Amino acid sequence: MKLSKNFSLKELTRSQTAIRNGIINIPNQEQLVCLTALTTAVLQPIREKHGRVNINSGLRVLELNRKIGSRDSSQHVLGMAADLECPSIDNLKLAQWIEENLKFDQLILEFYEKGEPTSGWIHVSYNNQGENRSQVRTASRVDGKTQYTEGIHE
Repeated sequence: MKLSKNFSLKELTRSQTAIRNGIINIPNQEQLVCLTALTTAVLQPIREKHGRVNINSGLRVLELNRKIGSRDSSQHVLGMAADLECPSIDNLKLAQWIEENLKFDQLILEFYEKGEPTSGWIHVSYNNQGENRSQVRTASRVDGKTQYTEGIHE
């Protein structure tokens, strides 16, 4: 099933953890609507500008989300978020491009290491059910714990 010109439902629901654990990662109708909005408003424009987009994590049904240790409040559970990378562009530069060019709810450059363009990934969400906050953060590890700072940082 296509969610947009270049994105399929399979790309946004594929999960090795789900497969290994026998978890059915299929969206309900509300999650499907949210995934379609995310792909249309955010992922498709990224694809059109930067080429191939690799989705590392999209929809996570609650059981899957808990299995990987994420919070129940994650926007992945709602079908509103994706973690991604584009082979054609440095993750830092891609995060900056998204911030400057797209409407989003949350944008996080996660675990990027300066000088390593393919390090980390980008978490981006889109809220089709309310106002998008345009929240921008960088996630890094400090003393073994995840720390978030405002803005995009190297």
